[in-house]
Amino acid sequence: MRIIISTRCLINRPAGIGHYTAEMVKALVRCSEISLLTYPSPALLAVSRYRENHLSWWKDTLTPPQRWRPLSRVAHSLISRAEQWYIRNHHHQCETWFTKAKSDVYVEPNHEWMDTNLPTVVVIHDLSILKNPEWHPERRVREHRDFFEVALRKASGFVTVSEAIRQELINYLGIPADRIGTTPNSPRTSMTPGHPASTARNLSRMGLKPGYFLHVGTLEPRKNLATLVRAWGRLDASSRKKHPLVLAGGTGWGMDDLEQEISRAPAGLVRLGYVAENDIPTLYRGAHALTMPTWYEGFGLPVIEMRACGGAVITSLDPAVREVAGDDTPGIAANDEAGWTEALRRAAEDPAWLEPQRRHGPARAAQFTWDKAADGMIRTCQMAMGAPLERTAAA
Repeated sequence: MRIIISTRCLINRPAGIGHYTAEMVKALVRCSEISLLTYPSPALLAVSRYRENHLSWWKDTLTPPQRWRPLSRVAHSLISRAEQWYIRNHHHQCETWFTKAKSDVYVEPNHEWMDTNLPTVVVIHDLSILKNPEWHPERRVREHRDFFEVALRKASGFVTVSEAIRQELINYLGIPADRIGTTPNSPRTSMTPGHPASTARNLSRMGLKPGYFLHVGTLEPRKNLATLVRAWGRLDASSRKKHPLVLAGGTGWGMDDLEQEISRAPAGLVRLGYVAENDIPTLYRGAHALTMPTWYEGFGLPVIEMRACGGAVITSLDPAVREVAGDDTPGIAANDEAGWTEALRRAAEDPAWLEPQRRHGPARAAQFTWDKAADGMIRTCQMAMGAPLERTAAA
C-alpha cells in the first residue's frame, strides 16, 4: 500500500498536531508493508519552513533594489532561483503525487482539505471548533466548519486520537463506527526519567529550580488557565515560594481574562513562552506535578509525556484526558476552583500523595506507542481504499 501524508503543518514550529504528524511519519516509515510519500517532500518542506519564518526578508530580497550592490545582486539571484524551484516542484508534486499512479490513499492530519482522486483518511483531533466555537477565533471557526462540511461528504475514513473523540464522531456527527479508526498519541522517545543532578543543571539555564507546578500547552481559553492561576494564588506564601507556577507554551488568542489573572497573581508565576522541543523533557522532569485543568482535549499529550518522564499529573475530568492519564491520576472538575486549590495544597504538603503515580508512570506511558498508532492508521487506510470517494454528508 502506498500512502501519501500531508506534512504542511510542519512548516511552522510544531505544536500538538505538528508533533502527531512528525511522529506518525516516523512510525509509518518503519512499516515494511507500506511505502510512504510526504507532501511537501522533505526538501520542499525545508524551503517552505524557511520562507514562512523569514517571509518579510524573503519578499524584500525578491524585490530588485534601486541600487545594485554585489551582495544584494547575489542574494536576489539566489532567492529568485529558490523561489522558481519551489513553485515548479510544488506544482509538480500536486499534479503527480496525488494520483493513483503514485499513491493509493491520502492522509490529512491537519484539517486542510485537498481535492484529489484518492481515497482520503482525515485525522480528527477534537471537535471543539464545532462544539465550543467561542474558544476559537472567528476565522478559524469558519475555516474548520468549511473543512468538516467537505470532509463529512468526501472522506473515505476517519482517524481519532482517543476513544473519547471517536465516540463524539459517532454520536455528534453521526459517522458510522466502522469508518473510524483510533491512533492515540504517544510520548516522544526523548520522554524518559532523568537524573536529578543533570535536570537541575539544565533547568538553571532556563532560570528555574526543580519543584514547580507546571502547565504545558498553548495559552488559550479552553485550557482554563485562569482557574489554575487563581487556585495556585490561594496557596500560602511558603508553598508558592517552594512550588512556583510555570506556564510553558506560546500565546494563543482570547488572552484578556488570563492576562488579568496573571497581573493580579502573587510573585512566583513564570511564563516561559514557546519552549524548544529539546528542553521539554527537562521541564517535565523538574516539575513537582503537571497541572491540566483543561475544559476539553482530544488527547492530552503533556499528560502521557509527563508520565513517561516519571512525573505526577493532576487533571480535570475531561473524558479524553482521563482516558490517557489512568485511574491513579487525581481528577478535579474544571470548574471546581476550590478543588484545584486543595489538590495543589495537598501536593505541596503531602510528599507521599503522588509518589505511587510517579512510580507507575513509565509503565502507564509504555502502553502508548507510535508503532501501535501506525498499525491503526494502516488498518483505516485499508478500509478507506474500499470505500466510495463521495457520499451524502452525515446528518
